[in-house]
Parts: sequence; C-alpha cells; structure tokens
Amino acid sequence: MATRRTSLVVSAVVIGALVAGWALRSPRPSSPAATHIPADPEYAAIIQPLFDRRCVPCHACFDSPCQLTLQSFEGLDRGGNKSIVYHPERPTPVAPTRMFQDAQTTAAWQSQFGFFPVVDRDEPGDLDRSIVWRFVNQRANDPRAGFFDVDKTTTCPGSVAELEGELRDHPERGMPFGLPPLETSEREALASWLRRGAGGIAGDPGEGRTAQHAIATWEAFLNGSDPRAPLVSAYLFEHLFYAHLYFPDVAGEWFRLVRSRTPSGLPIDEIATRRPYDDPGTSPFYYRLRRIHETLVLKTHAPYRLGDAKLARLRQLFYESPWEGSGPFTVERSSANPFVAFAAIPARARYQFLLDDAHYHVQTFIHGPVCRGQVALDVIDEHFLIFFLAPDSDPAITDAGYLTQIGPYLELPAEKGESIAALSPSFEAKEFRYLRAEVPHIRARTLADVWHGDGSNPDAVLTVFRHYDNAFVLRGASGGMPKTAWLLDYPTLERMYYDLVAGFDVYGNVTHQVGTRLYMNFLRIEAEGQFLRLLPASQRDRVLGEWYRGRIARTLVAIHAGASEGPDTAIAFPDRARAKEDLVMRLLTKELSADVVGPREPIQWDDVPFASDPVRARFERAMREVAGKTGPHVAPFPDAVLLGVRGAGGNDLVYTVARNRSHTSVEFTFSEGVELEPAEDTLQIVSGIASSRPNLFLVVNESDVDPFVEAWKALKPGDGSWNAFVARWGVRRSDPRFWNTFDFFTRASRALDPIGAAVLDLSRYVND
Repeated sequence: MATRRTSLVVSAVVIGALVAGWALRSPRPSSPAATHIPADPEYAAIIQPLFDRRCVPCHACFDSPCQLTLQSFEGLDRGGNKSIVYHPERPTPVAPTRMFQDAQTTAAWQSQFGFFPVVDRDEPGDLDRSIVWRFVNQRANDPRAGFFDVDKTTTCPGSVAELEGELRDHPERGMPFGLPPLETSEREALASWLRRGAGGIAGDPGEGRTAQHAIATWEAFLNGSDPRAPLVSAYLFEHLFYAHLYFPDVAGEWFRLVRSRTPSGLPIDEIATRRPYDDPGTSPFYYRLRRIHETLVLKTHAPYRLGDAKLARLRQLFYESPWEGSGPFTVERSSANPFVAFAAIPARARYQFLLDDAHYHVQTFIHGPVCRGQVALDVIDEHFLIFFLAPDSDPAITDAGYLTQIGPYLELPAEKGESIAALSPSFEAKEFRYLRAEVPHIRARTLADVWHGDGSNPDAVLTVFRHYDNAFVLRGASGGMPKTAWLLDYPTLERMYYDLVAGFDVYGNVTHQVGTRLYMNFLRIEAEGQFLRLLPASQRDRVLGEWYRGRIARTLVAIHAGASEGPDTAIAFPDRARAKEDLVMRLLTKELSADVVGPREPIQWDDVPFASDPVRARFERAMREVAGKTGPHVAPFPDAVLLGVRGAGGNDLVYTVARNRSHTSVEFTFSEGVELEPAEDTLQIVSGIASSRPNLFLVVNESDVDPFVEAWKALKPGDGSWNAFVARWGVRRSDPRFWNTFDFFTRASRALDPIGAAVLDLSRYVND
C-alpha cells in the first residue's frame, strides 16, 4: 500500500508542475435566431447524403480533423478550428465547443471561438476560393493515390493561402484524406452546390403530429408538479443527457434531453453547462426534448427508447415506491457525489432504472462522450463479460443505512474539478475504507445473487470488446470464454457512469483526465472482485494471478485483495481448478435464460451446433480452426476487422474479427504496450458489427472459403504472407473498391440493427 501511495504522490507532483488554472465556465450560447443561412433545395437530398457517405466517417465528433464536423449543414457552415479538442495532456482546461450547444450561429462560432469558413459565398463561382473544394479536387488529381502516413499527418489550413502552401509542399494531402477520391458525379454535385452559394436546408419542417404529442407528454412528465419531480427529473437528466432518444412510432427522428430557459410550447433556449449537474444559472428552467439535426455516428451512438411503456415504468419506479420523509425534495448539487445528491430517491428505484437499460448505461461509458478513449480504456481488458448483482443481494438496496454509511467513501475525482486534488492519494484511502466497510455486509454468494434479467431482459449479460483506444459493447454473451468478467453492484455501476460520462470533461486538463483514469482502475477492480466472490475463496488469488501477472499489478495487490474479500462461496464446484470457466458456463447455459444470454455462436463454442444455413455453417465450421487459438496467424491482424462473406444469391454474412491482445496488467496509466504478451493473443470472430472503428475490411466469396482459411492459418509475421493475404481478400485505403466495400458494410449494419446502426468511423483504418 505504501508503494502505491508513493507512486500516486510522485505522479501528482510531476503533473502538478504542469498545471496552472482551473475549469472555465462555458460562455452562454448566442441566440438561436441570428445569422441568415442561405437555402438550397438540393442540400438535404444530395449534398448531406454525400457528406454522410464520404466525409462523416472521419469528420465527426470531437476528434474530427480541424473540428470540422460534417454531420450537419450547421457544422459545415461553422467551419474549422486549429485547436485540438482531444488533448489529454493539456495543463489548463479550455472552453467547450460542442456543436449545437456552446454557440448557435456561425457568426458566434467564428467570432467567439475562432472557427474559420471552409466554403466561400463572396464569389461562389470561383471554386478555388473554397477550402472544401480545393481539398476534394486535389485528391482527384493526385497521382500518388494517398501513399502517406495518415496517423502522423496533421494539417489544418485556415485560409486558401495557407492551403495553397500546404498542397504545394504535400500534394498527396487531398480529401478524402488517404482514401480514393470522390466519383466524378459526386464532385460535379459538390461543385454545382458551391456555385449556387453553398446553401443549406430550406427551412425546418418541424416534428410531425405524432412526435409533437409524444414530446408534450414527456415534457409534462419531466416538468411535473409532484414535489418529488425536481429530484427525479434531475436524476433522469443526468443519466439521459447523452442519449439519442427515440420513439418507437416516430421513425427516423432522434432527440436530446436538454435544460432550457423556455417552457414547452416555446422555442428551446438550451442551457449549456460543462457537466450535466452544473448549476443552470437560471430559475426556473425546463426539461425539453430537442430534435437532433445531425447525422449519427456509431462511435457516439447510444440509443434510448422512450414511449408509453417506458413512461409507465419510470412512474412505477420513482413515484409508486415509498420515499423517506415528506420533502421538500430539492436538487442540491453542491456535491458531485450522486449518492449524496439523490439520497432521497429510493436506492432500489435508482438501481432498477440502471438495470432496465443496462446496455445503454454501459454503452455511454464504453463508447463514451470522448469519441476516443485511450486514457480510460487502458484500464479494461480486451474481452470480458458483464453481469449484475441482483438488487435483493446488494446491501446498497437492502440495507437502508448502508449508502449513508459508505457515502463519504464514494467521492469521485470530478468533485475536485480540474485541480491537482483530483489526483489526491485520499481517493485510494477512501477506496480501502469502502472495501473494509463493505465486507461485513457480504454473505456467502450463490448463483441467485446474479441478476437474472427478470427472465427476459437481454441487458443482464453484456459483452465488451476493446480495440486499443476504443471499445464496443454488445447485448448477450459474444465471443468465447473471456479472460475476465465483471459483476457490477449499484455503487460501482453508478460511479462508473459518473466518473466516465456525467463527470467527465473532454475539454478538461491533465489532472482531471488522469484522475478519471486512475479512479476507473479502482472501479474495475471492484467489479472483478465482486465476480471473484462467486468463486471458492481458495481459488480467488489463483484466478487473479492469471489475470494480472505484471510488476505494475503487484502495486495494487492490497486493493485487489480487499475487493474480493468475503466469505467462501455457497456454490459447489466439482473442479475447483476450473471454477471460473465452470461458473461462466453455468450462468450462460443453465442459470440465465436463452432470451437473456442470446445465441452463443458455434465458432467459439464447441457445444453449439452449426446453423442450418449452409453458407453460414460452412464458413463457421472453417473459422473454428483459427478462432480463439494462439499462433503466428494472429500477429499480422490489427485490432478490429470487418469480414464480409459474399454468398450466392445475395446471401451475404458479416463478421467482426477482434484481436484480443494479452496484457499482464491494465493497471497503469499510459502503460499500453509495456506489459503485452503477443504470443498469447487470440482472435475472436463474432457475427455482425462489433466495432465502430474498423481497421481493415476483408471480403471473401463463399466459393473461396477453403483457400481463404488455409491462407489465414499459414500467416506468419514478416514473411510477406500478410501482404499477399490482404492483396487477395483485403481492401486497402487506396483500393478503387474501397468505397463500394464501405457501402456494403454500411448497408449490412443497418439491416442487422436498424436502431443501433450509424456511420462507421474510418480514422483508424490501416495505411498502405
């Protein structure tokens, strides 16, 4: 323990030398009704779909080059900015530049935040005056097909003059960056639009009658007169502000939950705060549903279904369960600790709310509001399952005084804002106190302590795949036997959400970012420790030793021991040496229903029969020879590959090949690559899309499955076999078939999951 505390103090001192200042408050956005935007009747039908297909895959979210987000006309009109949002090492925080939140007009973006235009309206007939066109046209005329290192190339010219110098020195840097050029018809459509003045959508048609009724119903609920409503609605807002909300009977429309200075029936005047629990600065304010006007991208897509059934469920959870006291129930957010702020709301209601839509809540911090999450994702393993502690087995739910007792130990780094205190060793001390306080409340675990999803909820088992600095979460049990597993209780699940989503600030400074990462390490240890408590006490150290073998892991041995401490399990294990594997199999095949677990796939599981479809059966039988096995055939693969199997008659299949990199430890910030064991890496092959950022596309015809697998099995690093393999079945960035292949996977994604699908990201695609 002393060693770990010393390391934290040293880290704090080093980082403290870099830090000067504290968090900046977001400026109040300008009025929504400001500058005139020219209208173009073809923008919605031709230009925005063109951007969606060819530009949004890179130009979206916070990690968009030059902050040029092309998910909407407003984003294009806002233009670019030379400052970098994703900069976790910054010594001081910066003002947020969130699209549609921190400013509402192009004039405000450019005058207050330094954005510059990328299209020209002064002389629209002269295409060379538009930065967008110069980049696109340059790419079409570049004979070298983009052979350069995309990962190490950054360019952000803020004027045509700067751009001319950039392209003169680096003529290969046209757009799409390092990818095939737009087709002639696409460039002609873009040129015609620019010559017409680069206008946008001609007016907002507004919501349809069905949507209007649904919006009014939900806004009435959230702004209700019940004395408990302010507290309940604040809790819901802090958990749903990141959601892409939708109504089942309103197709194609998505909404955000916001706080507004104006009530229902008036135009929304959104209150933009750095964090959702910050003081709105005005009273009264109102919860409103604001329609999303931009194209959704998979790396940030977190759908949440509203509707009559959900409304009834929330009323049941929060208003039909007994509350302690008679009020008034006011929102006191002097603390970032949700256990303090929402202590009056019954803990069972809060936990069940999270369990009902566990996939959404986990998705928010696995996908995350940061767009990319290397600092946070260094803390999790490559492939693991998530289970949940049953509410009746959680002392935070069953013991009325438990949360009050442990509440002071559940403080989060965001409580300290951006100051050096976010790295205080006191967080480790409080973690020890919490673990010690928890042990007396733990009884011998049984299989009934695992939440069974009420028999039908598929969110009761989740699978997480990590792909270096991004991750993906799926409902059910995907892939083969995982290395690790989590069992989340209410205090851990709630703190994960507040650490990584509600309390996380991508515009924050280095102390905030590192403090968030260090605290998430504790939370992962808690989640794994809860799972270990289901195993025999005599086996817990052995299993933990298999998970964490590195020298860094040994610095946290005391916390690991505390997280798994408790009475011996009440579960009988015939073979204690395989207790973990036995436990996982019993949960997936006996304890939890098939509706909860979902279909296990025969590629990874020998006990699962192959599908009746002959194409799928043939392919998956062949894949058993490479999936889940170590060997030279693993080493050439990047982290995430989308694999298409083209069947006769259009019977196409889509899989994700995920490389599971073996870590001896995931417990130290910035240690990625230090404690890897490449010889232990394996490949998981799962049906469907399990990555928002593919590194490579592979496409094989059904008739070529046998030579494809044989070539795969023969892969060896450094002998040229990978280049030959990709040349035959892969699609490199410069391949003329690239966009057709990308479109194939886009269509497949929408067909497989119409609600969960969104635009794939290409910023991690491998280079030539």
